[in-house]
Amino acid sequence: MNKYAIIDVGGKQLRVEPGRFYDVRHFASIQDVSGSNMKVSINRVSLIRRGSEISIGHPWLSDATVRGRILHPCFGSKLVIQKIHSKKKT
Repeated sequence: MNKYAIIDVGGKQLRVEPGRFYDVRHFASIQDVSGSNMKVSINRVSLIRRGSEISIGHPWLSDATVRGRILHPCFGSKLVIQKIHSKKKT
């Protein structure tokens, strides 16, 4: 817990630490996530903590980048389900 960052990915803020795995639903900059071991870098970093040093951005830090890789693309496209209602109330 000495080193972590808070990033903005997919419209949500997420606290990330080195060596941990996270499920992220949406990457705005990546259109096709078909292969595994795809490297990503995220520039929208709000906070970085290294030991007792804390850097806070307003809204983001300008010189910070969090790098990672996609191990398995487990989320596919959304399904559209439509309900058909009857015109008569019987």
